[in-house]
Amino acid sequence: MSENFEQKTVTFKPKEKNILKTTDEEASVRESAATLSTTGRLIAYNQELKDSLHNGIRFTQLLEQLVQTKEPQTLFEAALKLVNFQLDNSYLVFPQQYSRADFYLIFLNRLLELHNSEKVILQSSDRNRELYHEFPGINTHGYFAFQLEKGTTDGAYYTEKNSGEILFYLNFHKNIVRFNSRSLVQLLLVDYPDKIRPEAIKSFETYLLNIGRFFKEDYGFDVDFNLLDPSNSAVYELSNPQIPHSVIDQLFVIAAEGGRMLKVGAHDEAILNLNEGTIVTLFDKSIQDNTGVPEWAIKVNDAEHQVSWFDILLQYQFVRKWYLDNLSDLEVRSDSLYFN
Repeated sequence: MSENFEQKTVTFKPKEKNILKTTDEEASVRESAATLSTTGRLIAYNQELKDSLHNGIRFTQLLEQLVQTKEPQTLFEAALKLVNFQLDNSYLVFPQQYSRADFYLIFLNRLLELHNSEKVILQSSDRNRELYHEFPGINTHGYFAFQLEKGTTDGAYYTEKNSGEILFYLNFHKNIVRFNSRSLVQLLLVDYPDKIRPEAIKSFETYLLNIGRFFKEDYGFDVDFNLLDPSNSAVYELSNPQIPHSVIDQLFVIAAEGGRMLKVGAHDEAILNLNEGTIVTLFDKSIQDNTGVPEWAIKVNDAEHQVSWFDILLQYQFVRKWYLDNLSDLEVRSDSLYFN
C-alpha cells in the first residue's frame, strides 16, 4: 500500500495548556495553586482531572448519538463535533481512539442506515489501525477510506486506498459534496471492468449516488454529481470545450461500427439514439448562449431521468472506447477548487 494514502488512527498528544473553559473561580484557584500552597496545587490538580473526565463523558455522549440516533440532524451535529473533538489533554490521555477520518466513515454508514441503503460494510484494520469500507463485489480489488484535506480541518476525500483514486470530496462546514470524474472513470471504467462484474460497478454507482442524494435531501448540501448525474437537465461540460471536429467525426464512424446511426441536428449537434429512447447529444452551448466562443458539452435524455453519462459509458462499449481514446478533449470537467 502506498504510504502517501495511509491515514492511520492517531492518538492525540497532550497539550501544555488545558483547552477546557473554566470559571473565574476555578481560574483563580489554579493561579493561586501555582504560587501559594501545596493544598492549592492539589485542588487545581483535582479540578483538572474532573474537567478531563467531564470532557471524556461529553465525548461518549456524542459518540452515542452518532451510533444510535434515528434523527438525521442529530447525526450530522454529532459528526460535526466529533471530527474536531480534542479528547486528550495534559492530565488525561486515552490510548485507544478513532481518528478524525474514521468518524467520517462512521457517519456515512449511519446516514445510509437511516435510509435503509447500507450496502457498504464498515471494517477495521488492526494492522493499519483504521476503519475502512468494503463494497460487495469490489472488496477483493479495492477498499475505501477518507483522506483528510491538508491544511484544514473542514474537508475529507473519499479515496480508494490501493490506487489512491479520489472519488468525492466532502466538507461539513461548506455543506458541499463534489464528485471527481477523472477518478470515477479511471477506477470504474478503466481499472475495474476486466476484474469486476458490470452489476457490481452499477451497484457501486448507485451507492455513490445515494450518498449525494441523502446529503442534498437531508442537509441541503450543494452536490455536484458530475458525470453520475442522471437528470435530463444535467449538462456535462468538457475539459476542452473547443474539441476538434476530428473527435466528432470519430463518433460518426464508431457509432456505425456499433450499429447506431449518428444524426446531425439543426445547430450542428451530434445526436446519437440508443436503446429504449435514450438520446446522447454532443452540442455547442455557444450557439444557444450567443457567446460566439465554442463550448461543446454532452447531454443525456431518457424518459425516466435514470440514465447518466456514466451509465452510457458503462453500458455501451463503443461509446466508452471513443470517450477514453479522446479523454484529453472529452473528459467531463470536475470542480477545479478540489481536484487537480
